[in-house]
Amino acid sequence: MIDRALNDTDEMLDFLNQKQIKLGSFDENKTKDFLKNRTYFFKLMAYRKNFINIKGDYVNLTFDELVDISNIDMRLRYIMFHLCLDIEHALKTKFINEIIFRYKDDGYQFLEKYIDQNPNPGKLRKKLNEQVSRTNQELYENHCKQLPLWIVVECCEFGILESMLTFYLKQHPDSELNFLVGKNTSKNILLYVRNIRNKAAHNSVILNSITKNSGIKLTGYINNFTSNFLSQVEMPKTLRKGNCNIGTIHDLTTLLAVYDELIDSPKMKAIRYDELKGLIRRAYQNKHFYIGSSVERVFKYFFVIIKHLC
Repeated sequence: MIDRALNDTDEMLDFLNQKQIKLGSFDENKTKDFLKNRTYFFKLMAYRKNFINIKGDYVNLTFDELVDISNIDMRLRYIMFHLCLDIEHALKTKFINEIIFRYKDDGYQFLEKYIDQNPNPGKLRKKLNEQVSRTNQELYENHCKQLPLWIVVECCEFGILESMLTFYLKQHPDSELNFLVGKNTSKNILLYVRNIRNKAAHNSVILNSITKNSGIKLTGYINNFTSNFLSQVEMPKTLRKGNCNIGTIHDLTTLLAVYDELIDSPKMKAIRYDELKGLIRRAYQNKHFYIGSSVERVFKYFFVIIKHLC
């Protein structure tokens, strides 16, 4: 934990030295330049928690590893955001078209039911109106007397879409989208997709919590959909269990599983999976940094999954 302000690069270098984080191929001037112009210190330091720490000192950790994993994470965020955009579009398309063509609902009826079932319908209606007007003022002005479902779906935040789908799937358990809730209709696995989506959209670190040293352990819980997906992947049980019980790994795995189930276009899948293969190649570019580490196990885990998808 960094429990004090570090106001200049000399103090930052002192912190690295105190924690036994060596500079590696960087010298002091290059390190200072990197911290001033390429990233900020506290973001880069978030990755250190993936590595072995004994009584506050890091073992065989250098600035090179921190820079390398931060670059891999940047590329991961861009790819995950693309995957999430594809997922959102597919969800909205299937949701709207099922309501219209399969269940013969004009969308207005469903939206009113969704609002009315909320403990505070007035507050929810106000929230939807605010989000639509903020996203597209012209659409709001044209439809503010009674918002149609397609405008709310198009303009509101992902959490609203997730909430709507949870309610919708309780009403229609035979929906093509029922895999999102399964038998447990109160919990939507889009929650885990949203965790990664928000990090990617806000350019927040993802790979800072991927090992038993840094991640949140789920105490054995893996949602059934993700567990079933992993059962189809040829992977040693120890590799699967040792990684997917960590929150961030579980959420990334769920996102990939949802993508594979939801996206119908072979061409779109081929493009995204090629991007994922490129990410794995980049992760292994400096594989000597991670030999024998928990980070290496994470890379192996996703290598196996991406090989399965491709």
